[in-house]
Amino acid sequence: MHRAALLLVAVLALAACGGGGGSGTTPAPAGEWEFTGGTAGGADLPRPEGARTTLELDEQQVRGIAFCNHYFSSYRLDGSSFSVDGLGSTEMACAPDVMTAESAFLAALGAVEGVAASGDALLLTGDGIELRFTPVPPVPDSPLEGTRWVLESVIEGQAASSTVGEPAVLALDADRTAEATTGCRTITGTWLLEGGALVVDDLLADGAPCPPDVERQDAHVTAVLDSGPAVGIREDQLTLTTDDGRGLVYRAED
Repeated sequence: MHRAALLLVAVLALAACGGGGGSGTTPAPAGEWEFTGGTAGGADLPRPEGARTTLELDEQQVRGIAFCNHYFSSYRLDGSSFSVDGLGSTEMACAPDVMTAESAFLAALGAVEGVAASGDALLLTGDGIELRFTPVPPVPDSPLEGTRWVLESVIEGQAASSTVGEPAVLALDADRTAEATTGCRTITGTWLLEGGALVVDDLLADGAPCPPDVERQDAHVTAVLDSGPAVGIREDQLTLTTDDGRGLVYRAED
């Protein structure tokens, strides 16, 4: 059976069992889906050219990109009923038409009440709402070493915020040199992977001044890299997480 069909069957099988995000009883299927169109209140939802929206399910959360920002939420799945709970997103600003489309999509997603199959596609429905998704082909995990990672989100506990300042990148080379930028400064050091944690030693930051609006991000990036964060790679996304709930989310540069 096609991978997309398997994922969709798993979604509906889970629904038949009455499972749900956060229930701890039945794991939700892993799968990433791309928004291909929908309606709300009898009108087509806008889809700006050059921007995309995705939806990804795991055991605990639904997350994705909503044209501009990353969104995230817990969810409930019971029979054919599906709903999100506590929908949040990062706060990056994009072009007005993109932001309008994002708001419309997130409002529709927040009002979804059901899940159904439509061929190999995923269909979410609600009162006057229909959101259609097709499966995203799997992407091989990017290697930690030799990839240029670009910072997308800064995590503080349960809150995620978009980046500020200059693009912040992380590069871990084969000769064990590490270089990272924070949005205003460059940090260098040596690195190794030890027990699933990234250990960066001999951290040295240049003397570049940080604008006031970037100082907090600069301190956050530096502290996470200095703490020996746990490393998680899923497809083209790298997550560095500390024991106290701080984190950095990077995306492999195309």
